[in-house]
Amino acid sequence: MEGPEAHAHHHGHSGHRWLDIAAAGCAIVVSVISLFLAIHHGQVMKEMADANARMVTATSWPWVSTATGNMTGQGEFAITLSVMNKGVGPARIQGIEMRYGDKVIASAQELLKLCCGDPREAGRRDFVDITSTVNGEVLAPGERIEMLRVPREGSNREAWELLNKERFKVKTRVCYCSVFDECWITRPDASEVDKVQACPADWKKFQG
Repeated sequence: MEGPEAHAHHHGHSGHRWLDIAAAGCAIVVSVISLFLAIHHGQVMKEMADANARMVTATSWPWVSTATGNMTGQGEFAITLSVMNKGVGPARIQGIEMRYGDKVIASAQELLKLCCGDPREAGRRDFVDITSTVNGEVLAPGERIEMLRVPREGSNREAWELLNKERFKVKTRVCYCSVFDECWITRPDASEVDKVQACPADWKKFQG
């Protein structure tokens, strides 16, 4: 005796074709939206990370420049060549290249000999009051270091006046880096800086 015929159950179908199509379409739409949201979230997170990185860089950004003057803050006549950090982050000075005309200068005595005659030959051993090498120094924000100071005195007045005119022919470039190893080289006119991968190793550095 044969029993009743068994019917297999088909799962996932409502029995109404348009409902099945609508359900599948909704699933696809939900999947696409989820994928879009995931991609958008990833982009937002990347943009936030980039913004944070830029903010950190901006708050640690150094700006080094050089300057020359002929009078101190106390009103005394003195020719100075100085380097300063006008940025908001520390600057690691990797090297200073100083030129007088087309000649690279390694010391203050070399500069004075080229522009004004050798002060030692004239017996002016105290002609230069301060010389300083800034190579390897770390300049804090707002810090200024004099590389050269020549006070005007009775024994050196003629040479001092000559140096006062010739100091504008001295062109200085400074290569410095931030704490994140981003490096720049100042232009001789001190108006802008050029970003570099690393500081030149072949510079003849000014030693003060």
